[in-house]
Amino acid sequence: MDSQQRPATPAPNAPFAVMLRGAMVPTLVGGALTILVLGVLRGLDGALAALLGVVIAVIFFGVGLKIMIRVVDANPISVFAGAMAVYLGQLIFLAVIIIAMRDATWLDGLACGIAIFVSTMVWQVFQGRAYLRMRQTVYDEPPPPQEPSAGADGTQ
Repeated sequence: MDSQQRPATPAPNAPFAVMLRGAMVPTLVGGALTILVLGVLRGLDGALAALLGVVIAVIFFGVGLKIMIRVVDANPISVFAGAMAVYLGQLIFLAVIIIAMRDATWLDGLACGIAIFVSTMVWQVFQGRAYLRMRQTVYDEPPPPQEPSAGADGTQ
């Protein structure tokens, strides 16, 4: 690549892929710690309920970013509108799951809810951190200066 060429710009969905990678690992680590703590405090039922909670949160937030990767183009208005719609849908669906399972006798609802809450908070913090650490240009770089061209007779 010669010095006059600019490097290729990242694909429009690159921020979402970076946020997915940046949030998944910390959430899985935080989820494992939550499962461990709730297993100690609430026994095997608490650990299994916490595992279910972590799986629910990771699936919903992971699917949300995967949807953003597939659907959104580079238009900032559509990115914002799509992100808000997906985020609102995720939060509503998680609330519906928590409410629907609150009376389940086979599930330690408190442990499941705590795990969903912890996973959600860790996911959001590290997704935001990944976004803030991205190197994304917010303006178009000016084109490189052109050398004056010589006329047909050699004059400028």
